Amino acid sequence: MASQAVLKYLTDHNRPFSASQVQQAIAGDFGKAAIQKALDALVEEEEVKEKAYGKQKVYFVIQRTNQSAADLRDSLLEMDRKNKRNSQGKMTLEEAVDQKSRLQRELEEVNKQLEEYSETTQVCPERKLQAESDYEKFLSEYKKRKRMCMDVVNSILENYPKSKKQLFEDIGMETDEDVGFSLDKL
Repeated sequence: MASQAVLKYLTDHNRPFSASQVQQAIAGDFGKAAIQKALDALVEEEEVKEKAYGKQKVYFVIQRTNQSAADLRDSLLEMDRKNKRNSQGKMTLEEAVDQKSRLQRELEEVNKQLEEYSETTQVCPERKLQAESDYEKFLSEYKKRKRMCMDVVNSILENYPKSKKQLFEDIGMETDEDVGFSLDKL
C-alpha cells in the first residue's frame, strides 16, 4: 500500500525527491521506515531509480518511452506552474513590460511637474540681496534680544529658590527648545 502511494506521488510530480521529502508530502499516512521500504521495493521492481549524491539519495520514476504527448505536456505544464510558484519575487517578461510602461508614465508625470516648477519666475538679484540683508539684520536683533532676556532671567535666578525650569513654568516663559525652534533648521 505504501509502495502504491509513493509510486503515485513520484509519478504525479515526475521529479527527483529524497525519502524525507516523499514522507513529508504523503503527510503522515506512513512512517519513515515504511516509506524507505517502499522506495527500496520500487527500486528492486525497477519502477523507481535511486541516485546517490554524496550521502543524500534521491528517487525518481523511471521514464517509459510509451508516455503519450499529452502526458508529457501535462508534466511540462505542472513543472512550469511549480517554477512560477518557486520564483516568488521574480518577474515574468509580461510583468516586467507592464512595470516598465507604468514607470514611464510616472516619469512623464514627474517631468511635467518639474517643468511647471521650473517655469516659475526668477527672483532678481537685488531682491535676493535685500532679503539676505534683512535676514542677517533680524537674526542679529533676535540674538541680541535673546541674550538680554537670558541676562534678566539669570539675575532673577540668583535669588530664586527654585530651579530655572520651575521659574520658566511660573512666569509662563517658553524657550526655543520648548517650541522646537532651532537656528540650525533655518
